Amino acid sequence: MTSGLQSITDELSHRAGVAVVIDDPDLRTVAHSNQLGPIDSLRRDSILNRAISPAATAWLSSFGIYRSARPVKIPASPHLDILPRVCIPVRYRDQLLGFLWLIDPFDAISAADLEAAQRAAEHAGLMLYEERLEARLAGQALAHLLSTSEELREAAAGLLVSQSLLREGEPVAAVVVQAAPDGAPTGVPIEDALLDIGWDAPAGSFLRLAQDDHGVALVRLRSQDDDHSVTSLASACRERLHRRLSEAGRGAVRVVAGVGDSQTDLMRAAASYRQARLAVTVAVAMPTMGDVVRWSDLGVFRVLSQLPNRETMTSAIDPRVEAVLALGDTALVETLETYLDLAGDAKATTEHLHLHRATLYYRLEKARRVAGIDMHNGYDRLAVHLGLKLARLAGRHGTGRPPDPLRPAS
Repeated sequence: MTSGLQSITDELSHRAGVAVVIDDPDLRTVAHSNQLGPIDSLRRDSILNRAISPAATAWLSSFGIYRSARPVKIPASPHLDILPRVCIPVRYRDQLLGFLWLIDPFDAISAADLEAAQRAAEHAGLMLYEERLEARLAGQALAHLLSTSEELREAAAGLLVSQSLLREGEPVAAVVVQAAPDGAPTGVPIEDALLDIGWDAPAGSFLRLAQDDHGVALVRLRSQDDDHSVTSLASACRERLHRRLSEAGRGAVRVVAGVGDSQTDLMRAAASYRQARLAVTVAVAMPTMGDVVRWSDLGVFRVLSQLPNRETMTSAIDPRVEAVLALGDTALVETLETYLDLAGDAKATTEHLHLHRATLYYRLEKARRVAGIDMHNGYDRLAVHLGLKLARLAGRHGTGRPPDPLRPAS
């Protein structure tokens, strides 16, 4: 919310003696005055939840607010707990940028107040257009800052500093949010989710960029050790994107977020972005690591995830692992991976997989017989363990939910 839009709502509310709200085109509240008079479910939901019900949206839309360029009177709907209001579409050069609402339960808005409201809507339209233009330019600069071209990164860093969007020497860290499986297209919901976060986060606390299959937030940190700000925003981005996908009928989709290391050199922001993307790749392949994964916590996966492509990953898999995968025995693969994740602890493995110990030993013996894997040999265990993790990252297998290798067994 900008201070300018807040001033518009406060001044108009004081003049007309009614509550005033400015929404974006998705009917999410951007600015609102202090409450005057009774409150209905529409205003309560839009302010507290940044969303209103589909029924309320359909009711408002039925009066042509998306087509109109003039004020529209909306009658009360007791069934939906909606009070009467006047809607003034907020436009700039015929582009719909939002709506200005005057809550009018007592039909008290005068013609003079309505004229003042139309002038306020024109002013708000100009401000929202400028905000949208600034956000687009900032997004383009961020895309260049995260590019592989040193020349583009240098120019973008200079621009962002000159526009006071970032500061030299200020620590930043990248967050990447994405729907799983890897590369699942989400389109508009990514941009909407980042906009949602923008309403709630402190002004200027991060820059955002929506790509086709993932969203990026470059977070400004209080210090290089400020983990709270970046992990909190990563969690919020993940939750908002999941909500947006749910609203789009894709509620079963898993959403993950990756967090790169903090950097004090803006030219290194691209490194944090790359780390965040790799963290997302690992999170997709290893669900037990959680839905928000930090690059600094990945351990051996920091190395494995940097193999350049799936073909390279596959070629690095030990032939004995390939022999096991070729059997198509998912129970055997799951047992081997869990046993190695738990450092060869037979008791912990049987408890995790709900197996009889004899079944565990039968499967380990089968791996020895089929592939020549000797679990008493440390080099064999290392080769097989790494091979199974590479197979996961390469999408060769994904059975079961192995225990988290970054946490000790309970």
